[in-house]
Amino acid sequence: MDVAPPVSGTRIQDLGDRLVVRFKPRRSWGELVFLAFWLAGWTLGGMAAVVALPTMDWGERAFVLLWLCGWVFGECFVTGAIAWQLFGRELLIVTPEQIEVRKEVGRFDRTRFYDARVVRDLTASRVPHDEDERPRKDFCLEFVYDEKTVRVGEGMGEREAEHLAASVSKRIQPRRKWWGEESPAEPDEPPLQAAAPVAARPRWRRVLTHGVFPLLALAAIASLVVVGSRHSDKPQAPQPLTRDASLHQPAGPPTEDQFASRRVYASAMTFYALTSGKTTVLGAPACRPRPTWSRWTCVVTARPTTPPFAGRTLRYRCSAMPQPGGGSTGRGVLCGPDPPPPIGG
Repeated sequence: MDVAPPVSGTRIQDLGDRLVVRFKPRRSWGELVFLAFWLAGWTLGGMAAVVALPTMDWGERAFVLLWLCGWVFGECFVTGAIAWQLFGRELLIVTPEQIEVRKEVGRFDRTRFYDARVVRDLTASRVPHDEDERPRKDFCLEFVYDEKTVRVGEGMGEREAEHLAASVSKRIQPRRKWWGEESPAEPDEPPLQAAAPVAARPRWRRVLTHGVFPLLALAAIASLVVVGSRHSDKPQAPQPLTRDASLHQPAGPPTEDQFASRRVYASAMTFYALTSGKTTVLGAPACRPRPTWSRWTCVVTARPTTPPFAGRTLRYRCSAMPQPGGGSTGRGVLCGPDPPPPIGG
């Protein structure tokens, strides 16, 4: 339910050299409740990401840090939207030279200035509404400046808005006989078309839309590419042997030129030596540190299919010793239960 601020007799103050009008933003309680719940969930998500940072690798940390930049922006944006509806106010300050529109939330404010000589078509207008919103009944002040429509204030009734439009028109157009009729310019006065605003309009929204958001999106995409390349560049660990893998005996013994790592070569030789003796390998061989191509020791759990230990699950130790001539066949590998179990036990 939307609640418009009540009309107050102190909304308009004539201070002699200037006219000051105060407005309060409309409060949409449904929107406030939704933003409050969204902000709570968003805050918990950011806290969880911060807590998980120490456990991530560097690629994941880079991506999460970039996401946290967007998280901080979302926190500030939604907090500002809630604070604006609850504590914000809008000021319209009119002098014969300019119109000043200031939006304040506590100590924070955003101010825009409009040259009074360029303002035209000042009138009272009904506050516009979104397509999915019911038509609004309150009025605002509307004028055209630099070929753009500017709306100020909300929450006024039609009569109050018309009275404000007449008061502002009288204040900024003292030399006009009636609204829309210009008085001749002085010889040293520049033409109205060349008049410039007293101060540049704040463009933080344009900067965020056309600058910060695309950069954050590009940075997030780049970090995803970096993380993906890091994972693809990591060497693939040897896959553990399954129970069914030992049923298929390799066609021949492994050779050194088939492997880039001595440890993987020793593991493959252990697997080959055991399966050649009709022993089912039940896991991945674990080899001692710093093996060489000709000397290594590996242990693995296996189950022999031939006597005297047929059908028993045992721990096997396989070792290789240097052979004359440097050959790399399975005949130089010695495998046996470790420790040897009693026969028939």
